[in-house]
Amino acid sequence: MRKPKRKMTRTNQNLRDQAASVAAGESVGTKHPVESRRAFRAALLLMCSLAGVYAWCAVRVYQASRFSASRDQVSLQRAIQLQPRDASNYDLLGQYFMWHAQDPQAAAFQFQQAVRLNPYASLYWLHLAQAENSLGNDNEQTTAIRNAIAVDPTTPQVAWDAGNFFLVQGRTDEALDQLAVVVRNDPNMAEAVLDTSWRALGDVDPIQRRLPPDPEVYLKFIKLLLARQQWAAADHVWSSMLQLNREFDPRSALFYIDGLLEKRDVTGARTAWQQIADRSSSLKPYTTRDNLVVNANFDLEILNAAFDWHYSAKPGVAVMLDSTHAYHGSKSLFITYSGINEDAGIWQYVPVIPGFSYLASAWVASEELQSANGPHLSIFDAHSNIEYSHAEETLGTTSWHRVETTFIAPPGVTLVLIRFSRQPASTRIQGRFWVDNVRLSQSVTTSSER
Repeated sequence: MRKPKRKMTRTNQNLRDQAASVAAGESVGTKHPVESRRAFRAALLLMCSLAGVYAWCAVRVYQASRFSASRDQVSLQRAIQLQPRDASNYDLLGQYFMWHAQDPQAAAFQFQQAVRLNPYASLYWLHLAQAENSLGNDNEQTTAIRNAIAVDPTTPQVAWDAGNFFLVQGRTDEALDQLAVVVRNDPNMAEAVLDTSWRALGDVDPIQRRLPPDPEVYLKFIKLLLARQQWAAADHVWSSMLQLNREFDPRSALFYIDGLLEKRDVTGARTAWQQIADRSSSLKPYTTRDNLVVNANFDLEILNAAFDWHYSAKPGVAVMLDSTHAYHGSKSLFITYSGINEDAGIWQYVPVIPGFSYLASAWVASEELQSANGPHLSIFDAHSNIEYSHAEETLGTTSWHRVETTFIAPPGVTLVLIRFSRQPASTRIQGRFWVDNVRLSQSVTTSSER
């Protein structure tokens, strides 16, 4: 009977142990959820606080931007109060004082605040320089300009403003250095830079020394000099451009030859034409050794400049190139008449030597060309309306045939015009006229031999 009693005692002890374990487990299980809820509430509170701060900041930024957009003094000051670390608002307020309130002293103060908050904005420094200039503070102005250059040493607008500031101060070399930065980084501003530089100095050498080795920039400078009748300076820049040995579009340089022809410098024009042709594979085919006429067969594009054919539209006449009807080569000049006119509006300058005899010729054809007097190949003085010679006229319908005329270049005449004209010009003409293979060459006999 004692053995069963001891077994029951051990069983009761086990039950007490299990109950204690269960009680202990319940105590731990109820503790963890409480701590988790507290942590969650703390995290939620932090997130709400951060969201509130962010929303407050966003609202202030939005309100500041709304105020700054108004660009008036009160609104800009309010924007600064809302965003005291935003340099742009100080700069805007400074601009208001500078341009609207006409108060450079107040403007300078605002610009100083802007550069203090953001010293890496070159525009703020330039605005400060403008204000200091208005106040007559040369040293402060120079410091502001130099800071702007240090921040943006290659930005064209900064260099342009700095160059003009230095010109006003009489610092010519520094001004040219900055203007050169503009040209190097923005070729589209080259004309403005060159014009400003020339008006300030009137001297080619210091400007040219700072030009980039770009023929197009040199050509812009030459064009500016021609417009001011600075022929010697233009010739100097032209020679320097050629020494660059850089390729350039020959068409962009033909204005120089036109300018020399207008100046009646035929020798200079011929030299420049040859210099361009020697450097251009596209221009070389325009000339041939045994013919003074350029683009004689009309196979190449008409340049409407220099020594190639020039064209000016005339009433009652239409001019085009015809690739379906040519005597020599692939094209011919096709002229359609339908009214009263003197010439077809197409001509070419040809250099000649005074006292020498010349033979001019062309191959022409016509179709139903009706008039009292037809068109003919003619030679005129390049600077007056004096005709030196003309070939026989063409009328009716004709196949390709050669027309020619001779003339002697009068004393002092170094340039003539080849034209297709009619005399008198008061009669009506209608029909079609083709021209090809125009030639002009020296004859063996000169006027002295005659």
